[in-house]
Amino acid sequence: MKIRILAAALMGTLLLATGTVCAQSAGSADALARDALRRLDEALSGKPSSGPQSPAPASQTTVGAPAVQAPTPAPAPSTRGGKEPSWVMDPYAAYPRNSYVAAVGFAPNRAEAERKSLAALTAIFGQSVTSEFSDETTESTYSDAVKKGIITSTRTRDAVSTSASLDALIGAEIGSVWDDARGTVYAIAYLDKARAVSVYGNIVQGNLKNIERLTTMTAAQKNTLDGYARYRLAALIAGINAKDASVLEQCGGPTAAALNLPSADAIKIEASNIIRNIPVVVNVKGDGTNRIRDAFTKVLSAEGLRTRGSSPLYRLDVDVDLSEVTLNNTNKFCRITVSAELIENSSDSVLLPFNFADRAGHISYPEAQNRAILQAERIIGEKYPAAFKEYLDGLLPKR
Repeated sequence: MKIRILAAALMGTLLLATGTVCAQSAGSADALARDALRRLDEALSGKPSSGPQSPAPASQTTVGAPAVQAPTPAPAPSTRGGKEPSWVMDPYAAYPRNSYVAAVGFAPNRAEAERKSLAALTAIFGQSVTSEFSDETTESTYSDAVKKGIITSTRTRDAVSTSASLDALIGAEIGSVWDDARGTVYAIAYLDKARAVSVYGNIVQGNLKNIERLTTMTAAQKNTLDGYARYRLAALIAGINAKDASVLEQCGGPTAAALNLPSADAIKIEASNIIRNIPVVVNVKGDGTNRIRDAFTKVLSAEGLRTRGSSPLYRLDVDVDLSEVTLNNTNKFCRITVSAELIENSSDSVLLPFNFADRAGHISYPEAQNRAILQAERIIGEKYPAAFKEYLDGLLPKR
């Protein structure tokens, strides 16, 4: 009774409001009353309305204000049993080839089926499923450069509607999932070509600007570790751009040739040329035989740096300390401590510290010294190349 009273009140209010605009026919008024009663019955009973829903207003973002967080995408529709969907055998039965790229994956469970469908979709473009980056160091370098404002990233990570963490293909989504009720789950992944052309087109153009900005500098700036870092980062971005351009082209966008993309290999070669023009002088104290100096020089030369030249931009200062160690032993022992610092001369700042200590014994102290130096040479030859390479790999250009 209360429901019908409320419905009548609602109908009366609605008719009164619409009456001020135009007259309503008796039939339309009766239909409106029935619709109002149905909606109110469903609302009070907790049942969802079957009538058309008004779309939620689009979020608005004011320039300079933080972006509104997009809601978590709803899971893809899933069915179990029944007739096999046509898209299981032909993904383009559900997503026409002229507008989409699609692929199907199957597995014993939904999560794995979704992952495999995305893997199959990504493989169409010749990319690795795990990432568009070649390894974790590369991904970390790229991410750090973005965080520090060295480069501007136009990549969007929230465009992948899947519970899996596979975001190599931006904009890929899971369309539908079907469980055949016999132990196999199928999932279809798709990529809207028009959307991909827009998204990847922006990414490629943004990265072209990053590459140009990184490689534009004077000759004096270029032949420095900062210049070397700029070219290494530019080569990394060029490699990413080549993969993104492949997606762009296969979705109907411009070809890589039309985009005139710089070659990642050519930029890497130029980076190698830069480092060969960087002189680093090695200064060693406490090394009467120059064996420690030669050990460090060998490592730096192997990396392509020049260890001779006037007015070097960098220097490697090394302190060597040899001292006798008294132990409850008939042999004599020598302790060696090596402390090395790669220093930028213009700022006198330490770029890479490296130090270690070891000892060696013999029946005579001179031979113990010789063996300690031999141990130090071995440690420098084994550990300093890795330390120096790690420094170069993580080297980011100055902003």
